Amino acid sequence: MEIRLNIDDDFIGNLVKQTGSKPTEIARDGISVFSWIVGEIAAGRVVLSSNQAGQDVHRLVMASLQQVERKTAARQAENATAKTASVE
Repeated sequence: MEIRLNIDDDFIGNLVKQTGSKPTEIARDGISVFSWIVGEIAAGRVVLSSNQAGQDVHRLVMASLQQVERKTAARQAENATAKTASVE
């Protein structure tokens, strides 16, 4: 699948400078990381960042990830209902 994006030159330029990567590599890596994050959220986990001492913890919150959380919770509720119905 081909995806075309318009990304601000300064934004992507800053990432190129910080990483030394090409814009296409940055986009590919970004999608790979997002895929991993979605998998973690779907598994009931949270994604956190902290300083190197493990303090000043921040939780990653995005609308799309909240949607994954809702879908996961709904799927778990359906599974619990199905298990309860099969036991009775």
